[in-house]
Amino acid sequence: MAFASTVSGNSVHGNHRVVWGTFTNTDADSGGDIDTGLDTVFGFMLIPTSHLGSTQPKYSASGGTVTLVTDNGVDGNWYAIGL
Repeated sequence: MAFASTVSGNSVHGNHRVVWGTFTNTDADSGGDIDTGLDTVFGFMLIPTSHLGSTQPKYSASGGTVTLVTDNGVDGNWYAIGL
């Protein structure tokens, strides 16, 4: 299994949407793309839950897609806010 992410839920807060979900890596994977379902991501938060690794996960957003870079095997939860 390669990098995978899921959308678990979403909510509207004022004029913005908040979307959340999970991501998983195999021991050989170090990140991938998360499709948030948003058109634009204004803020993003990661909470690693396993295989914490030695470096802080990094991410970049383009439109509604967030590209995640982690140590191999890091799994966790994510939250995004945007439009």
